[in-house]
Amino acid sequence: MKTKQLLILGAIFLVLAIVVLILENPFGQSDYEKKIETAVPLFPNFNQEQVTTIEIIADGATTTLSKQNGDWGVASMDNYPADSEGISELLSKVAEFKNTQLVSNNPEKQAEFEVDSTGVEAKLMDANGTLLAHLFVGKTTPGFLSSYVRAADANEVYVAQGYLQSVFNKGDRTWKDRTIFDFNKGILTQLNISSPEETLELHLDANGTWQMLKPVAAAVKQTEIDSLITTFSDLDTDDFAEATDDLGEYGLDIPQSTISAVRNDGTTATLHIGKEVDGKLYVKRADTETVFRLFKSNVDRLIKKSETLKAEDPPPEVETE
Repeated sequence: MKTKQLLILGAIFLVLAIVVLILENPFGQSDYEKKIETAVPLFPNFNQEQVTTIEIIADGATTTLSKQNGDWGVASMDNYPADSEGISELLSKVAEFKNTQLVSNNPEKQAEFEVDSTGVEAKLMDANGTLLAHLFVGKTTPGFLSSYVRAADANEVYVAQGYLQSVFNKGDRTWKDRTIFDFNKGILTQLNISSPEETLELHLDANGTWQMLKPVAAAVKQTEIDSLITTFSDLDTDDFAEATDDLGEYGLDIPQSTISAVRNDGTTATLHIGKEVDGKLYVKRADTETVFRLFKSNVDRLIKKSETLKAEDPPPEVETE
C-alpha cells in the first residue's frame, strides 16, 4: 500500500512541477530567444514599396532592374520583363534582415565570409536615386541553411536565413521573366499539333470532352490531354537564345513542329519548335521575337503523337449464355 501511495504522490508532484515550469518559466529565456526579441532590422527605414531600381554586382557584371509603371524590367537587357516573383523574394529578404546573430565585426575577415567584392553586392534605390539599402551577400554557413550578410557601411557580419546567393544572383539564368505562356487552360476549345510525322486536330465537344478529329476521328485519353494542356498553358523556358535576325539559324524559319491552342475568344497561343542543340530545342511564340530554349523532354510533353493521345478501343462484348 505504501508503495502505491508513494507512486501516486510522485505522479502528483511531477504534474505540479510541470505546471510550475510552464507558468513560471523559472529559468527565463534562452540567450537566442532574447536576441530575437531585441533584434532590430539591418535597414530600419527600408520600405520595399519605395524601391524602383536594383543594382546587382556579381562575377564582375552589373545587372540593373528597373520598375516603370508598376512593372519590373531588366534595364541592362533592353528592359525585357523581369522575374517579378524573384524580385519580390529579394525585397522581402532585405526587409527581414536583422542583427540577430553576429559572427564578426573584424573588417579583415570580410573576405573569409565573402561579404566583400568576392560576394554579391546589391544596391536598392527609390525613384529619386536615394540609396535605401546597400549590402553584401556572402557564402552559405557550414549548415547550408543560412548565409552571411553585411550592410555596406558597417563591419558587422550577420547570419541570415536561406541560401541567399540564388536569391540575389541569378547567374546564367538571368533576371528575365522565364514565362513563355501563362493562361487559363479552361478556356481552350481546340488544339492543333503538327510534326514531321502527322498533324493532330483536337476539339472540345459540347459535353466538355476532348475528341480527336485528325488524323483519325477518335476518343482521346482525357488525362493525357489534360496533362498536355496544363504544361502548355503554364510554360516556362529552360534558357534564352541569343537574339538573331536569322531565324534559320535556329531552325525556326520553317519550324519542324508547331503546337497551337485556340481560346474561347478566338485568340490563339502558338509555339514553333526549331532545331535541337545540346539537348535543348529552340522555340518561339508566333507573336513575339524572343527565342527560348526547352529541354527535349519538355518539348516531348507538348508534341504528342496520335497513338499516345488516342483512347484504347473498348474490349468487344462477350455474349454469355
